[in-house]
Amino acid sequence: MSESPLDAGALPVHDTDAEHRRQRLFAATEQLRLAGRGMEALHVLATEIAASSGDERHRVDLLGRLAQVATLEPPAVALAGLRHAAGQRLDEPSRGTVLALLATIAARTGHPDTDALLREAGTAHAASGDHSSARHLALGRAARSLSHGDLPGARAVLAALDPDAWVARRDAASIRAERVLVHLGLGRYQDAATAIRQAPAETASPHLPLDGLSTALDCLRMIAVGELPEAAALAVTMLGSDSAELSREVRALLVAVIGEVRYRRGEHDDARAILRPCLTTEKWPDRTIWTTTFCVAVRDPVLSTPTHLLTRVVSDLHRSVRAFLPVPYLGPRLVRAAVAAGDARAAGRITELLQQVATRTPVPLWRALADQARGLRDRDPDALRSAVDGLRTTAAWPALADALLDLACDTGTRSTEARDAAHEAAALYARIGAPGDQATADRRYAELTAAPPDRPVVDAPTRTGIEALTPAEERVAAMLAGGATKREAAATLFVSFHTVDTQLRSIYHKLGINNRMELARAWDRTRR
Repeated sequence: MSESPLDAGALPVHDTDAEHRRQRLFAATEQLRLAGRGMEALHVLATEIAASSGDERHRVDLLGRLAQVATLEPPAVALAGLRHAAGQRLDEPSRGTVLALLATIAARTGHPDTDALLREAGTAHAASGDHSSARHLALGRAARSLSHGDLPGARAVLAALDPDAWVARRDAASIRAERVLVHLGLGRYQDAATAIRQAPAETASPHLPLDGLSTALDCLRMIAVGELPEAAALAVTMLGSDSAELSREVRALLVAVIGEVRYRRGEHDDARAILRPCLTTEKWPDRTIWTTTFCVAVRDPVLSTPTHLLTRVVSDLHRSVRAFLPVPYLGPRLVRAAVAAGDARAAGRITELLQQVATRTPVPLWRALADQARGLRDRDPDALRSAVDGLRTTAAWPALADALLDLACDTGTRSTEARDAAHEAAALYARIGAPGDQATADRRYAELTAAPPDRPVVDAPTRTGIEALTPAEERVAAMLAGGATKREAAATLFVSFHTVDTQLRSIYHKLGINNRMELARAWDRTRR
């Protein structure tokens, strides 16, 4: 391997052309990075930063490149390289920025030194008042909030940053990506899509690869809302066309997207083929890049059992929940996998994590997912019903379908309610392009249909009026009493027009009424 002209440290003093000097440095450090010598690239940049105190523009450009290289390297390399940089004889503004960069990488992986690093970076920034250190300190604090599931806190910090400002140009992609992640975690999928579309097109630097993170996040958004064919097509295209130019993080997210879609389609062998090479034995913190991918693979015992994947995922998520923020339904999936494996401890730990996120981010999406996890762990149909009701208020269709199927599979659910839930889950899976999951829901529906009906409880009071309606009938009654048409109700509830029409006739019969006006009056009386 040929030696880099910069292996010895800073550029020669006699190179007086500043722009040429900068380009030579950046080209050489990228050469080192591509050769698997990222630590050396970070050392070269740190040495040059220490020698550039008299040239403000050069210093800022060097710090921006240091941040970009650190982001592209495995976390262990980035952390060690930035610690080395912080130990150089830097001026206060540069030291504050390097410490903030170090704290940001630490926060994303859930490193135990995160808080101490943020305090140290804050002290350095207070002494310098530098704009670059302020920006990276804010990104570090936002990353810490995200690692703890505090999405409102992260949003508040990021709101103060302007990615369109000239001074923030080198950090604009990171700021935008963090904002998109917050939108996804809050279930604000339209806001995430808008932010991705409005971002300037990502262009490759002459010496750094096209990152593609916003595109990967867009694929995750599609997964979360049920645009499965679109997500898979984009991920496959991106992996195929720009594979050599993708960062490890982006590659990991795209693999997760493809694996998830193939599992939902029922293409398990294809999913295993793309996921198995990624089930690495890397140690923490480097394996955190793959945690979202691991969350996808956990649903498959063929992959997860031999590698003790569930144990590794639970351990990493307790350090940072960042991995399942863009696709929150991965949380209940882990609980489902733990219950199936008889691992009560893992089921309890993930349920607690989801409850903590729901407390810190009190939005319907996370409250519903926390209920779903509790329902799975405790085999509590009431908690699963609450989850279904909460998810109906969101655009997270795959999560709703999964919760409906969980309700249908719970042995404590009334058979009529379970059949309705399985039928609705199957219809919803069909709508989002998940024939594999649809087949599972159809099988559950067939089992329930073949089973004998619920036996009436002796001496149980006869249900009358609104109480006589099934949960599915209640949902139809609520919509129609509120003024929706049958077609609107069918579209909202993901069932056929015929199903709504049949349920409406049943509602009329049980309530002893004959038209929609009487239904509205009856519904209004019960809600007073």
